[in-house]
Amino acid sequence: MPNVLRPPAVPALELDLIGDLTCPWTFVGKRSLDRALERLYGSPQVLRWHGLPVKAAAGASWHEHFASRLPPGATVASVQRGLQEAGEELGIAFHFDRLRQLPDTHEAHRLVRLAAREGRQAVVIDALFRAFFEDGRDIADRAVLGEIAQDCRLNSDTCAAFQDRAAARGDVDAAERRMRGLGIAVVPNLLINGRVLVPGPADVSTYVHALDQALFPELRAPQNRRLLH
Repeated sequence: MPNVLRPPAVPALELDLIGDLTCPWTFVGKRSLDRALERLYGSPQVLRWHGLPVKAAAGASWHEHFASRLPPGATVASVQRGLQEAGEELGIAFHFDRLRQLPDTHEAHRLVRLAAREGRQAVVIDALFRAFFEDGRDIADRAVLGEIAQDCRLNSDTCAAFQDRAAARGDVDAAERRMRGLGIAVVPNLLINGRVLVPGPADVSTYVHALDQALFPELRAPQNRRLLH
């Protein structure tokens, strides 16, 4: 029987993305990661979303929260322009003028956790980002979140579970405690295959390089494998 040459198996990718749904840099990072992943062929992927929810006080301003995250010397106007320019290249239409209050994102993170049960978390994450940053919708509003769940075609069991405030709430709280216990206080961060860490937002080419490092360990020997799950 003749020998059949088979192509080598493509390693799997485990992606641990840490972020929040009111963070524009996380939105840019997530979309850049999506573009980088489009350049890979045949590599199985597992995305795990680790949320650091915003605990917003009643009436808190998103713009004040945004300004508090800027480095010394940076202005709100210049940073927003930079985000809008980066967003245009990634198909994101930031409308910062539509943002008013800083929403508490616990319920939105809970919806993502429930969507993960049917492998739809990436779709829901993108929909939540678009709802907030492009349309200015209140992603703390359970009615808005219910509409997003329907728009993302989550199954009836997932939608029903979302109506139960206790469903997956413990998972969201545990994930947050785990991230803060690791000393992670700012977002975004991406860990690939437990060995390659990309801190902060990155462009597509940076993510492509990081994915190559994770897929081909001989490029860079890891010191320790980090586990976030």
